[in-house]
Amino acid sequence: MMDKVSDYRITTIFSVMKEREAMITAIRGMLRAVGDEELTLGIDPFDVELLVPDHARRKLQGRIGEMVALHTVFYIEGNQMSGRMNPRLVGFLSAIDREFFDVFCSVDGVGVRKALRAMVRPVRDLARTIQDQDVTTLATYPGIGEATAERIVAKLRRKVGKFTLIVGADAVDASAPVESTNGEPDNAEPDVIRDTFTALLSVGHTESQARQVIDVALAGKKKFRTVADLIDAIYRTRATD
Repeated sequence: MMDKVSDYRITTIFSVMKEREAMITAIRGMLRAVGDEELTLGIDPFDVELLVPDHARRKLQGRIGEMVALHTVFYIEGNQMSGRMNPRLVGFLSAIDREFFDVFCSVDGVGVRKALRAMVRPVRDLARTIQDQDVTTLATYPGIGEATAERIVAKLRRKVGKFTLIVGADAVDASAPVESTNGEPDNAEPDVIRDTFTALLSVGHTESQARQVIDVALAGKKKFRTVADLIDAIYRTRATD
């Protein structure tokens, strides 16, 4: 009886959230179990099931019994024609992973489940595959065939630039010498530089690192009309390092 009451209360909460367009953006609890596509967090008095990307699932497998914090999105699974609509939470290890997921799902034919199964590598690796227009490699990701890979590259290759620059083990060496632009450069508008700087901070670069990579890209004579152009140049420069 208690389980039915708890289920009713949770369903009611999710229904109210949907009506008011509210969002659960983060969740923290004891990791109870990890399944094939989901995990369960204990948040007394409830156990909450969340879908997670495959890469995140594998990273969390060894942390059962520990407190885990996840960034989340909420969606309704099912369709009105069948009359069965289930509220679901999707969890991510970082806010930037969650942002990439939203972008990834914007491609026709890439739904929530398919996107989560395809995210078997760190977001940076997947973004770089898209940025490089490597359809052959992208088509090998779970659930992504050649036709879907082509659609993903066509729609996202100009939108994933900042994700390719997520800071990892190979973060920029802030002590490396840089050719400074000394003042306002004439090959990019101030708002393009400002927005690029903000994008780099959002993927984990320090202010010093962001200035460094922007200065390197602006040291040449190429003109950058958009943030995507400048981020692409930064990625290309780092890829040849």
